[in-house]
Amino acid sequence: MTKKDYIAIAAILKNERRKALSDDDYTRKVENIQITSIARQLSWLLREDNPRFDETKFVKATNLDEKKI
Repeated sequence: MTKKDYIAIAAILKNERRKALSDDDYTRKVENIQITSIARQLSWLLREDNPRFDETKFVKATNLDEKKI
């Protein structure tokens, strides 16, 4: 995988997270937690794919560093 792929994955997760957080519905909050879990697991997988992969940048790109739950 390339940096371009990592950026695309982060953008998808970020957009899904925004959708989940835009509603006060409990189900959407659960979806956000699931997205967070998926993003963290992907981060570990991408790190295995590329030792130079920066997990911190990925987390910021997916907006996981914002505490909105």
